[in-house]
Amino acid sequence: MNIRLNPRFFRTLWRCVQCTLWLAPLALGAHVVETGHATVSLSGTQVVVAISIPVAALTGADDNADGVLDRAEIGAHQADLVAQVQNGLVLEGDGHKAAWRQMVLTPAQAPDPGSVQAATAAVPTAAAQLLVVGAAAWDFAPAVVTLDYGLWSRTPLAARGAAGPVVETLKVRVSRTRDGATVAEEVGLLSPHQSRLEFFAPVQRHVANFAHHGFDHILGGADHIVFLVALLASGISVRRWAALLTAFTVAHGATFGLAAMGWVNVSAELVEPAIAASIVLVSALHLLRMQVVLKWELLLVFALGLIHGLGFASAMREEGAGQLIALSPYPVWSIVGFNLGIEAGQIVVALALYAMVLVLRRLFARQGDAVWQRTAGALSLAVGAFWLVERVV
Repeated sequence: MNIRLNPRFFRTLWRCVQCTLWLAPLALGAHVVETGHATVSLSGTQVVVAISIPVAALTGADDNADGVLDRAEIGAHQADLVAQVQNGLVLEGDGHKAAWRQMVLTPAQAPDPGSVQAATAAVPTAAAQLLVVGAAAWDFAPAVVTLDYGLWSRTPLAARGAAGPVVETLKVRVSRTRDGATVAEEVGLLSPHQSRLEFFAPVQRHVANFAHHGFDHILGGADHIVFLVALLASGISVRRWAALLTAFTVAHGATFGLAAMGWVNVSAELVEPAIAASIVLVSALHLLRMQVVLKWELLLVFALGLIHGLGFASAMREEGAGQLIALSPYPVWSIVGFNLGIEAGQIVVALALYAMVLVLRRLFARQGDAVWQRTAGALSLAVGAFWLVERVV
């Protein structure tokens, strides 16, 4: 296989990246529902929190089982409710927990049944929310503040919508004030998949956090791993593997970044079958023993990587983490961190595969290469075809 690369090829890759900027937005599958808001105000060592909490997240207080809490129920279970909220709402400053000083719980008012808000509500109305205002303090003024939130509804908000299950999210606005004026503010989005967020953290912490996201996504995405195995198994060469992984990373990094910033929105109903089709294509080329010059193979992998980048963005969006990058104070560095995590995960997959190759070669010499390569290709083709049919039907 020819492995010589020339400047013209890299210019072609760059043009492909530029072309992604012109992708037209497609339908966006809505799986995420914002079910609450929180504001956190920092002033020196003091912090004040105002937050709406679903009644379904609390236990033992809804005596009449009507799904709401009235003042009588709150009064009767005041101590227990406060303890549940304080245990589920943890504020840390530079690694030290804030001590709660005071907390007031109030039932939210339901909208007028004939109002526009009630008629268009896609989630439980305000009557199913409890308004909480709490004051806490540290012994020092923290630089980095972390909010750990565990008060998610214990019952589903909706059984299943047309686009799939609903993911509950909480939008948090954190501000730092000095002499009554706001000097810094950040916004974040919490979900059951991402229930802990840092605010006012340095840029390197954002890069590290999103790198962790990327690493988890690649190792937790079975279809991406099957694609990588099918791709790498078709030819064992360190230089080939490095070139293919680089092209794949550049491609999925481009579309993931565009999607994360909201410039490209593609429905998961289109992306997921396309990812399965990419597995089928790569596996079929391998099993048919089609020899492809490396530069054309890289262009093919780059094109497929564009699709996988949209898949990463779609997965984050469905988990309620899709807005994390857009809301980040360092969106570009957050995208860089995510892609570094993806690349690290790909390297782990490649190293594990290469370790298996070395073991098999020690047992069967190089004669065993063809056996496991063909087996990997056949299994990848079968799995990819199953996913393609499943996702289309």
